[in-house]
Amino acid sequence: MAVQLSNQVFSISVGDYGDISSLRLVGDTFNTNYVMNGSNAPNQNTSDHQWLGELMFTYRLGNGAWTRAWTSNSADARKITSSGNSVQVTYQNSSNAQGIRNFTLLETYSLVNDYLHWQMKVTNTSNQTLEIGDWGLPLPFNEFWSGGNNEQIYETRVLSHSFVGHNSSFITAARPSGIGPYLLLIPDASTGSGLEYQDHWRVEEHPGSTWAMDQGGWAEGLNVFYIHSNVIKSTNRGYLGSTSLSLAPGESKTYAFKFFKVADEQAVKDRLYSEGHVDVTVVPGMIVPTNLKAKFDLHTSKSITSVTAQYPSETTISYLETAPTNHKIYELTLGRLGHNNITVSYGNGEKTVLQFYAIEPVDAALQRHSTFMVNSTQWNVPGDLRDKVFDDWMMQYKAKRNSFAGYWGWGDDWGLTHGQFLAEKNVQKPVASEIKAVDDYLEVAIWTNLMEGHHTDYLVPDFLMPQPNTTPTYRGYAYPHIYNTFFSMYKLAKLYPNLISYRNSKNTYLLRAYRIFKALYEGPVAYNWNTGLMGELTTPDIIKALQEEGLTSEANDLIAKMATKYNNFKNTTYPYGSEYNYDNTGEEAVYTLAKMNSNTTMMSKINAKTRAARGHMPVWYYYADPVTITGENWWNFQYTTSLAGYAMDDWTRRYSSKPEVDQRLSYAAKLANIGAINSGQISSDPANIGAVAWTYQAGKGNYGALGLDGGPLFNGWRGMSGEADLGLFGAIKVLSSDVAVDPIFGLFGYGCDVTESNNSYTVTPKDGVFQRLHLITQKLSLELNRDQYSLAIVSKSKNNVRLTLKNTTPGTAHTTVVTMTGLAAGTYDVLVDGTKTGSVTAVNGLAATV
Repeated sequence: MAVQLSNQVFSISVGDYGDISSLRLVGDTFNTNYVMNGSNAPNQNTSDHQWLGELMFTYRLGNGAWTRAWTSNSADARKITSSGNSVQVTYQNSSNAQGIRNFTLLETYSLVNDYLHWQMKVTNTSNQTLEIGDWGLPLPFNEFWSGGNNEQIYETRVLSHSFVGHNSSFITAARPSGIGPYLLLIPDASTGSGLEYQDHWRVEEHPGSTWAMDQGGWAEGLNVFYIHSNVIKSTNRGYLGSTSLSLAPGESKTYAFKFFKVADEQAVKDRLYSEGHVDVTVVPGMIVPTNLKAKFDLHTSKSITSVTAQYPSETTISYLETAPTNHKIYELTLGRLGHNNITVSYGNGEKTVLQFYAIEPVDAALQRHSTFMVNSTQWNVPGDLRDKVFDDWMMQYKAKRNSFAGYWGWGDDWGLTHGQFLAEKNVQKPVASEIKAVDDYLEVAIWTNLMEGHHTDYLVPDFLMPQPNTTPTYRGYAYPHIYNTFFSMYKLAKLYPNLISYRNSKNTYLLRAYRIFKALYEGPVAYNWNTGLMGELTTPDIIKALQEEGLTSEANDLIAKMATKYNNFKNTTYPYGSEYNYDNTGEEAVYTLAKMNSNTTMMSKINAKTRAARGHMPVWYYYADPVTITGENWWNFQYTTSLAGYAMDDWTRRYSSKPEVDQRLSYAAKLANIGAINSGQISSDPANIGAVAWTYQAGKGNYGALGLDGGPLFNGWRGMSGEADLGLFGAIKVLSSDVAVDPIFGLFGYGCDVTESNNSYTVTPKDGVFQRLHLITQKLSLELNRDQYSLAIVSKSKNNVRLTLKNTTPGTAHTTVVTMTGLAAGTYDVLVDGTKTGSVTAVNGLAATV
């Protein structure tokens, strides 16, 4: 029979296995159970259960063989007692060979003040040295994404985020809507607890178990966190060193953790500090280009003994200052591409490890990939079905994928995105050979081959295959990839009419984009009216282009369609519709609809949701990276990292009440997908330099890549390019140089160098696109429609802007349009090289175009 514990903060049930079967917060917004149990996850109610509170040990006596000892195998040795607001679970002398024997285990759950205390004490009862190689904590939070209605999922299930970083480790479990409060788990600093390893159950290692990933309806599978991991490290999922614990006969060791109720991210940070841990804040994120400096703050009441780099000869760490209330600030420059550990030693022998990732300068990475696409991934076989296709690149084969057999071949959400990225990249940084390659792709691979037989209905088959193409045209997700590529070609033909000899007129590209858009909503197509699709942030621009070209009826048609779609979402409690009951693909599209209709309530919900899905931990593979139904251990850096980051970026700049704080995660999302470009840090093989990786697999392991086409992992990355280009499309739509006056770091340039003098900022952009500048604190934004700026001097009073512009098509005279939002109201002279060429009037809150 379950034992109940409760106070003013927690309501808890301890089950028959000595597990926490129910963990609820008193006064919670919804009656959410934060842990998995046999009722909310009945498929897991099996003999190999690993509920929260059950423990997993591997030990040996002397130099003997390693032996497993799991509490789930120790029913005969378990005794549960309770007194007051405490429950004790004792294990000793199990008759099971893989039960608790040769040592005793005392687990104690206690409600103390405002936290739940979880204590574990091991005592060596043998007459030999007891070496505990593994001390594991299964932590199945309530992340079983069963079918059911959307509202139930957002109110009953949670997402967990973890930081495995030794003594300052922590884990959160929160509703995916972002509606708090939520749960925080941290080590009890007085016991020296910490986490050094996370294992993720895969079926190859746990055959037949529904606790393994993607078995029995549980997409995520079990995550086990280890205090010691010297045996389980053989699963090859670690980022840190592994340790054992040795106990002499009769000797004991106690570790403990604390659960807290927290209101928001700031409350997490405050609790880490007050509990004697290191609270870490970092800008611009955990992924840092080598031509930019990062700063990190170690907020702790304890002394910092040392801060050391994994690659000291290629890393510069400078201590800057200690701000009030023990904010200890450092500056960091990384020179070695890829993973970089920064180890912080503090207090009385304690440590934590920050995990950064260095990438080459963004503009170099983007151009490297673009060049690679044209040179290595485009088929040039006239008369062949594959002609002009940008194919998936397979790093394991150092070759194009070459799969054109219908389903799961070339098309859908991976193949169709390559040209989409390359086209939009060239709108911002034109290269004639690349534009020609995209033009050929659209005319031959898409219009002539993929859309053969659909030149009047504009339906898009999902995959490219020999005629007759039997793949369906109903999958709405494919349509924005195609119409956005045509729309980018329209912009190219309009902006750079003489750069190449285009196959079609600019309006032909625009009308094809419009008609494919129209077919998405009028044809026999699914995933349209009630689903947020990837790439819909372009909708306002397409409508505007139609209006500017005099295609008024077409523009009004899209306006009417989007009004209907908006009405389908506006009254839903959780407006994030996708093809799954929980997903991360709808935010960017629905945010755009809400913005078109000035619905800030809806926009706020979407911003909160996409932030809740992302980790805030100081490790590059979780920070700003959305968690899907697969949990945090794989599908990292899916395209939504930057694409749905658009919602966070727009909210931060325009509506946030704390934009300088929100900016930290927003900008990290902009940069994140650039890390998927292989500059040598993913694969050092020259044939793969410039390729992209679909996703990262944070759980790493010995069994290769998960997902389509599998294959080996390349430093944790999948070798297939897949949807990576959709993430890069999202990145180049939002990459910018941003200036903020951060409450911890003070003046900081995201994607730029910035200095302040005479009430003005001088900005040198390094963001890789060089067309956007945002003053986060002052809420001033500017954007170029073409070309680049190399220097900006902007008055903090928002009444003077000076730009040094660079022509990206030298020798071609043209007009560059600069749109500014947030200028102080007034009429301004426009000067070019010191000569007045006109004037512009700014009205508060409205954009001014120069």
